[in-house]
Amino acid sequence: MSVQAAMAALGRRDFAAAKAAAEAIVSQRPGDAAANHVLGIVALETGNPALAKTHLSRADSSTPGNPHILNLLGVACQRLGEADAAKRLFERAGSRGLIDGWRNLGDAESAAGNSPAASRAYEQALALNPNDAPSHAGFAQAAELLHRNELARSHAEKALALDPKNEIATLTLANLAFRAGDLGEAKRFAFEVARGGRSPTNRALAWGVIGDAEDREGEASDAFAAFSEANRLLLSRFQPLLGDIHLPYHPDGVSRMADFVAAADVAHWSAPLSEKTPVFLVGFPRSGTTLLEQVLESHSRFVCIEEREHLALAAAEVALDPRKIAELADDQIIAIRAEYWKRIRAEREIGGKTVVDKLPLNIIFLPLIRRVFPDAKILLALRDPRDVILSCYQQRFGMNAAMVQFLQLETAAQYYDKVMSLALLCRERLGLAVLEVRYEKTVENLEAVARSVCAFLDVGFEEAMLSPAEAAKQRNINTPSGRQVVQPIYTRSVARWKKYETQLAPVLPTLNAWAARLGY
Repeated sequence: MSVQAAMAALGRRDFAAAKAAAEAIVSQRPGDAAANHVLGIVALETGNPALAKTHLSRADSSTPGNPHILNLLGVACQRLGEADAAKRLFERAGSRGLIDGWRNLGDAESAAGNSPAASRAYEQALALNPNDAPSHAGFAQAAELLHRNELARSHAEKALALDPKNEIATLTLANLAFRAGDLGEAKRFAFEVARGGRSPTNRALAWGVIGDAEDREGEASDAFAAFSEANRLLLSRFQPLLGDIHLPYHPDGVSRMADFVAAADVAHWSAPLSEKTPVFLVGFPRSGTTLLEQVLESHSRFVCIEEREHLALAAAEVALDPRKIAELADDQIIAIRAEYWKRIRAEREIGGKTVVDKLPLNIIFLPLIRRVFPDAKILLALRDPRDVILSCYQQRFGMNAAMVQFLQLETAAQYYDKVMSLALLCRERLGLAVLEVRYEKTVENLEAVARSVCAFLDVGFEEAMLSPAEAAKQRNINTPSGRQVVQPIYTRSVARWKKYETQLAPVLPTLNAWAARLGY
């Protein structure tokens, strides 16, 4: 058998023959780069990224720096969930002149919500080939998320001139039209993808734009139908996440944490003094955390860290098993703090400012916060639970064990009940320093809320806090609120659920009970 025979079989997509030919070579020469390259491709094509990584690593060891091998090795790492390693490999492949490397890096950064890094990668790809439609489209999408609207439009149009069926470019134009208030044009572009798109995820995003436009036009029934179709498409792909019961954000994980808190003997918890302590901004998703974060980011004393799991990752084993929270020794707490601050500093330059760690579902980790940073102050964002669940149902989130709950009204309401029950139990039993910040009061009287937050955090009020949209325009905001917080503060989302009372009827008993419990 020869490498040429293996490559010919690969070209015919005869993976069995390609594998047999390449394995015959490897049996004689285990480090043969070309044969391992073929076996890596076959493993990727047949759904075995771990085996692909093994063969491609051998190929890279034999011929270091081959950009095609580096790129495929990045794909294998990406499919194994090794995101950082994949990005490094894509960058190495791109820097050696392979456009696929830069494009894959852009796609990876885009999926991670890092629009600045994505745009830089796509720019590198376009430097190699100015007529690469996918890179123009990816750059356009990143630019739109960074509020560089004219640049986004230019690149989206270039992408469509090169490839009229490019779904990312079409979706970008739909979002730009929605931003501009041209709802008819937004729906026109979105329907192209919703009805003819090849990617279920892109079709779901398109139905989301259609739903937003119908909602803005006051067509609640049509809007809800569009959101439901988007969720159906996403659920068909991500339903397995409902079974990730071992993860802390899964409803079963929330229940495990609640059981721990109910039985915890907090009086015996102790921890060494901490030189610095972050402020934690938490709340159920879509409760106004992003708006409040931008208000705080406008203050000269704060630096806000947006939606990264720094605490949970710094205490990974403990996060997976709540029982270990009570067992933490002083040296373990110090180690978790050190790892936490290492991650924070890698995210942003903090100088002498106070860090505001904004991750809504850190609400699940209030016991861990209490254990590691016992003197931390907690800002708890609250909003009418009926508006919260409606908004969660209508948004397109990156999928995980928590966000997949929002694809059905019933699981969304059940998840709210679990999470907020845990939050109130933590307030009752853990002795936390908590300030409630209600979304409705924030949009009604921002200055009063900003002053109360400053008083709670022991800093002076600053006028810049009243212009959060200006701070938002300067940042990459990796949440569904990113396009909203760059607008002047508005009140149209208050009591919005009433337009959808018929559609929300199956879950209103649960949500009405919570509304009464929270004073709505």
